[in-house]
Amino acid sequence: MSWDDKFSKDAGSIDASEIRELLKILADPQILSFAGGIPDPDLFPMDKVRAFRERMADAPNQDRKLMQYSQTEGYEPLRLWVAEKNSTDMLSLTKNNVLVTNGAQQSLSLLAAAMIDADTPIAVANPTYLGALQVFGSRRPEYFAVETDEHGLIVDAVEDAFKQGAKFLYTIPDFQNPGGMTIPLDRRQKIIELAHQYDVAIIEDTAYRELYFDAPPPASLLEIEAEFLGKDQWNEKGLVIQLGTASKTLMPALRVGWSIAPTALLDKLVLMKQANDLHTSTVNQILAYELAAEIMDTHLEKLRNVYGQRRTAMVEALTQNLPNSVNFTVPKGGMFVWLNLPEGMNARKLLEKSLESEKIAFVPGAAFHANGGGENTMRLSFSTCAPEVIHDGMKRLANLIRSEI
Repeated sequence: MSWDDKFSKDAGSIDASEIRELLKILADPQILSFAGGIPDPDLFPMDKVRAFRERMADAPNQDRKLMQYSQTEGYEPLRLWVAEKNSTDMLSLTKNNVLVTNGAQQSLSLLAAAMIDADTPIAVANPTYLGALQVFGSRRPEYFAVETDEHGLIVDAVEDAFKQGAKFLYTIPDFQNPGGMTIPLDRRQKIIELAHQYDVAIIEDTAYRELYFDAPPPASLLEIEAEFLGKDQWNEKGLVIQLGTASKTLMPALRVGWSIAPTALLDKLVLMKQANDLHTSTVNQILAYELAAEIMDTHLEKLRNVYGQRRTAMVEALTQNLPNSVNFTVPKGGMFVWLNLPEGMNARKLLEKSLESEKIAFVPGAAFHANGGGENTMRLSFSTCAPEVIHDGMKRLANLIRSEI
């Protein structure tokens, strides 16, 4: 028998993630990977995790409570921490604006189910996060791919998508995945103005916002909208939904993320999550909260220092070794550098040669383009390699690129 005719249309529309498939190749210890956009496990705060486990072992009654069912909205102290952290003079968030999810990826899944029907027009950056395209694609929308430059979304292209009826815009304003770009303040302000002019919701993904190296990024779209609307008007009139995660700052395996949204939308997301998985792991939420409350500031300083050194090493090595016909972004935070190869060069074919001859992995850029294209682009991640390893790897990769031009 064949299962093909038994799948739903949504299930049938899902393709394998190019990055997930690539990670299978990277199990080979001989491969030097600049592919996965993952935090360095050597930087995980494991001493604090072990102390938490030991403390729970000494309090068996409390330990049992951690393993019980919990409320769908999430662990209350964690929701309060998220609300307080993101409140401003113009924006008074409460726990009722926060839903804890299984990573930001579940936030995307819930929003996609809540807002996308087949052929719904939505706007995404070109390029954009592959994981978002996978989630949105399962709902079979119509994509408006908004062009970008070295500063992220181009405002005129955003307005074009809004004019054509986009229901929402998905964007990563800070140190974008995959491009590494950061949208400047004036563009952010204009995007908020356009959103309210055309009544378009905005999903703001802040996964990398805290990983800045040179200076903090501009005010978030959530903050800018609160300023635009006036004091404490956002919960009634806001169009920005902000997503956050502990995966890039603490540990991915916690699977703790969150959505910040006006209560009218958040209440619907709570019902959808309840039907989906009841709630996020209680023990993981408590651990995430205790780590965030106790060590987040000092831990972030460490991450910024380490990743900043690695960013600098990658940019230096690419500058020294790449031919002039290749250009690349210089990120001010995050984990990624984006390369534009000469027209006609195929990054997927380059990857095949790189794995064979240099044992170096990267991600071809075509997968990050909603409507195709980008065959001559590629993403490099500097998050898991030491500076000296990065210098060596980039020199070898640049030599391979030169040989293919």
